[in-house]
Amino acid sequence: MRLQVVIAASVLAVILIGLSTDVDGQSTRGVRRRNRFGRIGRTGRSRSRTRLRSGGGRGGRGGSSSCGENQRRKRGGRCVPKSQDPKGVPAKKGSMGPLPGAPNLNEITSIVTRWLDENAERIPNMVQLVFHSCVGGCDGCINTNSPSNKGLIGSYREVQALWKNEAKQGISLADFVVLLGTKAVEHGMRRNGGPGPRTVEFTTGRTSCSDPTNYLKVFNFPQGQNTDAIEFLMSHFGIPSRGLAVALMGAHSLGVCRTENSGFEGRWDNTPLTLDGAYYESMLGTTWSITDAPGNEFTQWSANDGRMMLNADLHLQREFTVNSRPSCGPISERCPENGNDVNFVRQFANNQQDWSFQFIRAFLIMVSKR
Repeated sequence: MRLQVVIAASVLAVILIGLSTDVDGQSTRGVRRRNRFGRIGRTGRSRSRTRLRSGGGRGGRGGSSSCGENQRRKRGGRCVPKSQDPKGVPAKKGSMGPLPGAPNLNEITSIVTRWLDENAERIPNMVQLVFHSCVGGCDGCINTNSPSNKGLIGSYREVQALWKNEAKQGISLADFVVLLGTKAVEHGMRRNGGPGPRTVEFTTGRTSCSDPTNYLKVFNFPQGQNTDAIEFLMSHFGIPSRGLAVALMGAHSLGVCRTENSGFEGRWDNTPLTLDGAYYESMLGTTWSITDAPGNEFTQWSANDGRMMLNADLHLQREFTVNSRPSCGPISERCPENGNDVNFVRQFANNQQDWSFQFIRAFLIMVSKR
């Protein structure tokens, strides 16, 4: 009798230990399994497959000793396809967390940093790409058939190849594109003449489009010949103030317009690989003349040294409407000041440290769009 009591007590102790809970009410046995065998995804479920004991199903109870090559064993012993999540539902593309053995975020960030360091021309392209991919929701994809994306096709293919070869197992394409844009902002700001080193916060959690190679969604983009860019940024991305929207327009301090891509030609300022306040200085410090754009039926505002402004840009400083041509001119001084936005232009031209912080605030709002 005493032997039976001892055995029963031992069994009860084993059961209690196996079912003990932590302070959050979770099974410590379950927590131990996740920490040892898997990574915790955004939903809290283990993203790795459960390790099986030899000699039967889970825990050694029943079933065959192993599943097929493309199968895994569910709790209870049943084999299911590996493409299904732990509940047996087909996995949603782009939503899975890092797989076991995948590169972690620090490793992926190092890959991105080296890639940008190899060619500074990638900086403006990545800032433009993240903007275009976030129109409609930051899903990492652009419609390569859209005329608005014509200048990004080559860069986007490079990005897809880099993600597929170096980072696909550790991060979604949607997050990867935003990470590239984030690091491009940091690189652009710390180049000579820029506001200096800045750290831009980056978070994961975005879901990629289902087929990046055949993305056919059509979105409206702000057009350079129009004057509604600020209203677009505020309504589409939820930028809460005109000042922040004017700060985000400072992205035009990067890159150039090319006739073959947009029909417009020229650079906004004289430091097209540096993300800085020179865009606003260039706007204020120049007498602009209306000229015909070389590759379309519209006009642009040109200086005599190769710099230019689009209607969308100069409307931050000057007030005018556009039919086929601006309603004032032929030089910018003939147009009245834009009372809504010109003070922000002056503020950012005089203090690029202030501009850089406002730009980053607006950028983070933009890339949080889902």
